[in-house]
Amino acid sequence: MTEQSSRRIFAHRKAWLGGGIAAAAAVVVAQIAFDFPLPKDVVGTVIPAQRYRAAQNGSEQVQLGAPAGQTAPTGTVPEASRALAEKSAAESALKADRTQAEMKADRTQAEMKADRTQADKMQADRIQADKMQAEMKADRTQAEMKADRMQADKMQADRMQADRMQADMKANRMQSEMKADKAQTEMKADRTPQQ
Repeated sequence: MTEQSSRRIFAHRKAWLGGGIAAAAAVVVAQIAFDFPLPKDVVGTVIPAQRYRAAQNGSEQVQLGAPAGQTAPTGTVPEASRALAEKSAAESALKADRTQAEMKADRTQAEMKADRTQADKMQADRIQADKMQAEMKADRTQAEMKADRMQADKMQADRMQADRMQADMKANRMQSEMKADKAQTEMKADRTPQQ
């Protein structure tokens, strides 16, 4: 969709550019063909090079009427050409304004898209950082649990060893007592027949 929209925008721009060039060419052709001056406030037209112009007749030199067999020239052709040139210039200015507005809208849209892309990237980075932090916390918790379990196992092993040692000491003491009792009994038995 992005390629199609950009292709469509590019085609519109080419059409507007072609229309503007055609309007400017029409103004130049009208200027050369009909030889009328352009107004100073016309925007977007091409001004041709200045040519030599003879001095214009004043009002006192103008004679009313026309020689026999000739029709009097009218000023409708230059006025129509001037109106056509003004209309073309206005259309060119309008097209230029519209093209500029479209370019500005495209630029704004591109900036918004770039901002949205940057925001999405920042959000993805934040999510990844949170995930890494959670994994690190889980690993730390697991390591602490493993250390606690190892410590508990060691304490239990130490207690079992202490119990075994105590049982061995008790057995040795009982064995020593039994030996002492046996020796005492034997000594008593040995003493009894002599009496």
